[in-house]
Amino acid sequence: MTNAFVEVEWLLGHLGEPRLRIVDARSTAHGGTTAGASGAQQYAAGHISGAVHLDYATDLVDAATPYATRVAPPEAFARALGERGIGDDATIVAYDAGDVPFAARFLWMCRYYGHDDVAVLAGGFPAWREAGGAVDRRIPGFPAATFTPRVRPELRATKDEVLAIARGESRAQLLETQRDGTYAQRDRDLPGSLRLSGSRLLEDARGGRIAPGDTIDALTVELGLDRARRTIVSCGSGVAAAGSYLALTENGFDNVAVYDGSWLEWSHDQLPTVPKPKGRV
Repeated sequence: MTNAFVEVEWLLGHLGEPRLRIVDARSTAHGGTTAGASGAQQYAAGHISGAVHLDYATDLVDAATPYATRVAPPEAFARALGERGIGDDATIVAYDAGDVPFAARFLWMCRYYGHDDVAVLAGGFPAWREAGGAVDRRIPGFPAATFTPRVRPELRATKDEVLAIARGESRAQLLETQRDGTYAQRDRDLPGSLRLSGSRLLEDARGGRIAPGDTIDALTVELGLDRARRTIVSCGSGVAAAGSYLALTENGFDNVAVYDGSWLEWSHDQLPTVPKPKGRV
């Protein structure tokens, strides 16, 4: 699969193919004072027929860092996918509710572990329902499969790399991309960071689709960003950052990494912060 997004029509036309696996990535929100049904509850209430469920913060999280929703280590990630029938030969389509980019987070995790045959369903579950796609409550049963993780360390930034930026010791670009609603709950920022809202890079009104290219061009030019320089994206818990990673890589940034520890890890470890600049939203 060469596209980062597929439309509902594509998925409808490929249902039943033996290598296709559909992942319901709707998850329990973390990193802000939000409420609502958990990802598991949403899945149980109805999902795309044949989809398995994977929550980034419960099924695919590193248990060694319970204070932050960092991606699970290779063995745990491989086991979670393999148990759901997702193997090395799988073509994966992930979807969410179209408002929080959990599917983009799953895509980034798959790419981090070397699996590129994965895409996000444009418009998410609402687009599927609007198109009359089959909705089910049954949990599909697939034979266990082998998923082989092949780590790409360049796609993931560590706190030490972010600290180097904060101390002025790195030329990498650090973008704070937490979505507007949860970012407003903070009064501090990572030193050296620029603000580029994930809510503007992936547009809720269009079901979480990437903003038009000219919009992203204008946003990045305004900040003086260099597409050729290493760019690290951060947020609250790594979700908006993954959505921003996807938007930026689809628009010509060729060296983007997600700081998946993000604000949850940074604040837990009491690393240096600065007041949010006046007017920054």
